[in-house]
Amino acid sequence: MRILGIDPGYATIGFGLIEGERAQYRMVTYGAITTPAGLPLSKRLYQISQDMEELIGKLRPDVISIEELFFNTNLTTGIAVAHARGVLLYTAEKCGI
Repeated sequence: MRILGIDPGYATIGFGLIEGERAQYRMVTYGAITTPAGLPLSKRLYQISQDMEELIGKLRPDVISIEELFFNTNLTTGIAVAHARGVLLYTAEKCGI
């Protein structure tokens, strides 16, 4: 089984792919998707969708796990990250994962 773990964001989205069976797992790859500062949020969300679709096609995960959000002090940033998480969920569903 190939599991793609996602740490959502709108400037930087972290990811890691592990592969395993019967409690024997190994790291396959990890990295980040980034969007340029200064772009409107709508363009960043579109780029996240495009980059995630490409990543899913390349890595071919069986399942995707997207981290839940935790809001502490900056609600404005949290809302933008929630938008990005929604785009990630949408893209995973679009790709059949």
